[in-house]
Amino acid sequence: MKNRIVYQFATPYDPKADILYVNIVPSYSCSNSCRFCSRGAAIEGKANIYEKKAGAKLWLAKAPLTEEVLRELRANIGSDTSEVAFVGLGEPLLQFELACKVITGTKSGGFTGRMRIDTNGLVKCWRDGNPAQELREAGLDEIRISVNAINRDEYAAISRPRWKDEDAFGRLIEFVRNCIKSGIATFASFVIGFDDGEVKTRTAEEYIEFAESLGVERERVILRKYVPPLNE
Repeated sequence: MKNRIVYQFATPYDPKADILYVNIVPSYSCSNSCRFCSRGAAIEGKANIYEKKAGAKLWLAKAPLTEEVLRELRANIGSDTSEVAFVGLGEPLLQFELACKVITGTKSGGFTGRMRIDTNGLVKCWRDGNPAQELREAGLDEIRISVNAINRDEYAAISRPRWKDEDAFGRLIEFVRNCIKSGIATFASFVIGFDDGEVKTRTAEEYIEFAESLGVERERVILRKYVPPLNE
């Protein structure tokens, strides 16, 4: 499989021809080490469900340049492309300025579809100010934030953030609320059906109620059923 910056991904909800996915994550880097994530298998060079469905290796030795990403998008955006989404095995907002430049450049280049980012929402741990407003001003239409818990202790146990001595969960919640306030269509996602003997996810309704308490609309709560690693 070829390493890719721009790729497609088949899901039951996103027709493969409609969405282009953008990978700007070098070395599968992430600020979390979530118990349920297939990133660990990728780091070890093992087959994983995400790259299998993408039909591409998403390892990048370094972050691409803005023009490199825009060139790939120009070559792949077609008349049926409805959305460009920043998703990879890792955290795209670790490359915050690159993401903003690509969003702005894609829209200024004539793309009229939706621009989206999937993120763990911890950007306020490494970026000051109001990153939600910066993303909106860059042209971001939609954001999907992996929340995966309803309190600090559960978040620390399941998502295992790098910022253990800081309030990562509090900054995540603040970012969710800031995204809503900025006018970005904001989705909150939760993995359900995971139990490794140490951590067990909550019920779908508990997650929905928590997301609604943050201001996320019920229809914008995404429940992702846990998929075991390919070698299980």
